[in-house]
Amino acid sequence: MFRFFKQAASMKAKNSLFPPGKRFASIISDGRGKCGEKFDTSYKVCLENEKSNQKVKDVTMENVRGYEFPKVCLRYGREDAIQHALAVGIDESYPNWAHYLDQGNKSFQILPTFLLPVANQILLELSWQSQIMPNERTVHGEIYIKMLQPLKPDGEICFELELVDILDKGKGTNFCYNFHGTDATGCKIFFIEYQIYEIGARRYSSPGAGMSTHQSNIVPLVSPPQGREPDVVLPFTAVPFDPKYFETVKSPPKDMSLFATNYHKQYYAITDKLRPEPRCHGRYYLGAVVQNILKYFGEGDVSKFKSVKTRLSYPVSPGETILTKAWHLGERIHFETFSKNNGKCVLKASYIDLA
Repeated sequence: MFRFFKQAASMKAKNSLFPPGKRFASIISDGRGKCGEKFDTSYKVCLENEKSNQKVKDVTMENVRGYEFPKVCLRYGREDAIQHALAVGIDESYPNWAHYLDQGNKSFQILPTFLLPVANQILLELSWQSQIMPNERTVHGEIYIKMLQPLKPDGEICFELELVDILDKGKGTNFCYNFHGTDATGCKIFFIEYQIYEIGARRYSSPGAGMSTHQSNIVPLVSPPQGREPDVVLPFTAVPFDPKYFETVKSPPKDMSLFATNYHKQYYAITDKLRPEPRCHGRYYLGAVVQNILKYFGEGDVSKFKSVKTRLSYPVSPGETILTKAWHLGERIHFETFSKNNGKCVLKASYIDLA
C-alpha cells in the first residue's frame, strides 16, 4: 500500500481530519445535462457535443477546429483537496499544514496542481473518443498553470477545452491545448496550457515549421540564470513501486475518487507497449515539486502562488529521488529538477511566479 495512504489513515485517527463515510468529487455537467455523477475511476467523461452535427468519434486533426467541446464542470469538496495534498507529500511538517489537511480550518487552501488530474482525465478521454491523437504514443510536454482566483474550499469549477495548435516537431507531433476555468457564476478562476507530445510520428501540422501560427502568446519556457549556483536544492523521493499496480491496470478499481491516495494513477503513468516499465505520473512529481518550492520560498502559503511553467523532459521511476535546484529572482523562482540516480533533467527551464 502507498505510504501516503498509510499516512492519511494515521492522521485521520490522530486529528479527525476526515469525516465518516465516503465523498467524491462529482461531474455536474458534461454536455449531456446530467448532474451528481461521481467523477471517479469508473466514470467516463463524455465529450460529445449534442449541439454539433459532428460526432466526437469522427473528429480528426484536420476537422477539429470546427468542433466545440462541451464544458466539463466539477463539484468538489475539502476531502478531495486533502487527498491531493497528501498524495503530493504534504504532512504535519509542512508550514501551515492544517490549511491543507484539516477540513475544519478557517483558512483552508487548495494546491493549484489539484486541477491537473481532471485536465489529464479529459485529455485521456479525448484520445479514446476521437481520432485526434493516439494515447499509446503520447507523453506530457509542457504545462502552464495560472491562477486568476484562489480555489474555494468547496465549490464548482468548469473546464472549457480548446485545441490551440498541432505542430510538426520533426521527431513527433505536439498538441497544444488550453483549459479556461470558471466557477459556477462564470467568473474566471484559472488558465492551463497543456501540451501533449506524440512520439515518432510526423502528421498533419499547422504551417510554421513547428512554431505556433494560431497563438503567438503560448507561454515560453525560461532557462535558469547561467553561471550562478542555486539558492537551494530541494529533494523529493517518489513513492516506491507497488506490485498491485499491474493488477489495477488489468482490473481498474470501481467507484474510487481520482484524488484518492490509494488510487494508482495518482502516482503512476499508464504502461503500454511503448513504455512497459512503470513510471511516475508527471503531474504527481510536478505537484510534489510545486509544494516543495512553495514550502521553502512561500512559507507554505498557496495564496502567494501566481503561476508555474515547466517542461516534463525525462521520466521518473517509482522510488527515485529527484533534486530541484531553485534560484530566487524577485517574484520568480526559477527551477530545474534532476534525477539523483542518473543526473537527467526531468523538469526543464521551469519557474514559479509568486505574488
